[in-house]
Amino acid sequence: MDATHLSAPADPVAGHLARFAATHGAPVSPPEATWEALRAAGLDRPGLAFAAWAEITVLGGLVGPIAINSPDIGSLLDDLERFHPMFGREQILLARRPHAVSLSLRAPNGLPADPDTVEACFALLCRIVRSIAGDEAGPSRVALRRARPGDISDYERAFGRQIAFGQPADVCVFPTESLRTPLPDADAVVRSMLRPYAERRIAHQQVPWATAVADLLRDAPQPSLGKVARALAVSPRTLQARLTQEGTSFAALADGLRRERAVTLLSQPDLAVTAIAARLGFSTPSALTRAFRRWTGMAPSDYRREAGVVDPRG
Repeated sequence: MDATHLSAPADPVAGHLARFAATHGAPVSPPEATWEALRAAGLDRPGLAFAAWAEITVLGGLVGPIAINSPDIGSLLDDLERFHPMFGREQILLARRPHAVSLSLRAPNGLPADPDTVEACFALLCRIVRSIAGDEAGPSRVALRRARPGDISDYERAFGRQIAFGQPADVCVFPTESLRTPLPDADAVVRSMLRPYAERRIAHQQVPWATAVADLLRDAPQPSLGKVARALAVSPRTLQARLTQEGTSFAALADGLRRERAVTLLSQPDLAVTAIAARLGFSTPSALTRAFRRWTGMAPSDYRREAGVVDPRG
């Protein structure tokens, strides 16, 4: 099976969209198919409807708290561009100009994102910005590829009145004055605490979950599932699910690493089995012996004898 990487579609947005679809009797599908299913269920503008329904305080997982604790709108947009791969398949791109920043969305294949996905993203962004910084901090212009519908009132509620339809690209434009708008309730300490977790996730984007977990297990003597999950900025349940998709489990990875450590430590003749058992977290030397028999079919003493490991103490 193909490895599921840390850059795989994350759960917050997909889970929210699935719940939204369920409330309208639409089947759970990939986002593009979900939009079509919602349209068939009677929603003319499903992207806008989803943006109005979504709970923005939990939508972005780890990214949300980082973004809303940014010092200003410009930093919030920078954070979204940096960390968006953690909770969405599309890529947020910022084009920085002297007097404005333009935000656009690209699909995983590099093409413009689905129109409903774009509208959901832009509308959610407008909700977030206005809820934490006021109406004056919203975009100065929203350009959409979609043809102008007969009734644009839903669009005006979502974006304001500066909307252009039938444009060559989907773009959400924030002027310089908006970018400088401070976020009055931002907590710099919270942001500084969360960003390292997000950076770790980004650093592991192309690494299978099993590899990332194994790396973390090697860095700590007796790490728990909860600690490893926190280091990767996911819940223990999500981490277990990702590992299952890769054909393994946290317990199997931890057990394998324990075996590697046991073999390495037993190769050091000056270490007693009692000390090795304690280092590996076994309650007693006999517990280590039972585990080692399961791993190798022999007792630690037999392994040492066959490996030619001689205790210097005689």
